[in-house]
Amino acid sequence: MTATGTAFVIGGTTLDVGGPGIAISNVVVSSNTLSLSANLAISPTAPIGARSVTVTTANGTSNALPFTVTAPTGSQTFTSSGTFVVPSGVGDITIEAWGAQGGAGANGGPPGGRGGYVTARFSVVGGEALTVRVGSEGATGAAGANGGGAGGMAQFGNGGGGGGASDVRLGSAALVIAGGGGGSGAQTGSGAAGAGGAGGGVIGAAGGDSAAANGGGGGGGGTQNSGGRPGRDGGVPPNPASAGVSGAGGAGGGGGAFSAFAGGGGGGGGSFGGGGGGAGQSASGGGGGGGASFTASGAAAVSHQQAGQSGGGRVVISWGN
Repeated sequence: MTATGTAFVIGGTTLDVGGPGIAISNVVVSSNTLSLSANLAISPTAPIGARSVTVTTANGTSNALPFTVTAPTGSQTFTSSGTFVVPSGVGDITIEAWGAQGGAGANGGPPGGRGGYVTARFSVVGGEALTVRVGSEGATGAAGANGGGAGGMAQFGNGGGGGGASDVRLGSAALVIAGGGGGSGAQTGSGAAGAGGAGGGVIGAAGGDSAAANGGGGGGGGTQNSGGRPGRDGGVPPNPASAGVSGAGGAGGGGGAFSAFAGGGGGGGGSFGGGGGGAGQSASGGGGGGGASFTASGAAAVSHQQAGQSGGGRVVISWGN
């Protein structure tokens, strides 16, 4: 900082900023003694708010001038996984996370369920490192990264994979998790395939049932303490649909390459994942359930929304706003 005035003393002037957390160094008085400069180092733990600055020489102490310590502001967006380091001086952050959308089943199956959205505010300490994991969108037969369930593989078409969850963690502890959407069932000429359930909310949405008599049933949505139930399989496929589990969606039902089934959609990832959609026997598959979102205890300003994201997931962390 720089201060102007009169009668500063070279080598005999000190600067004081009231209150803890600010270190003063390199106080230099100009040759005409009308100004001085100094370096101020503000600690990450320095209290936010107003201070008083005074200058002292052999002739006395100046009147107090206002000086305010404010929190830094900014944001960082993640569209792929990475690490967020809390900036110096930041005491709380707002996290927004969007889970990924589920994939569409083969042969023109309906779109996968959209990923969920969650936001919350947390107290943090400057220098802490948070792990950010961003879910990817499911594809036909393939699970989205970070917990999406695989679409069922079958002779008459593969189900869509579940979308992955997006989460932020301090160490191994999750602060927020945004649930991914379920994948849709594979489409055949017999009945419409079931759509994937939307991810997000404290309970993910169930996947849709196939309209055909022997079509697959939709998987259940994940909850705060259990994975979604598996969808009903039409007939007895070699690979039945599976339930969601902690952190991952269940797999869609399938029949392999040479049995007369169409694949069910995979469940979306989440705190607990959605259940996989059931396979259809000579009929279309069911949709996977959506994964549930989560916020850790102690979070403030929490808000959940289902179906908030198309495509891949993302995370935005902001501070000082």
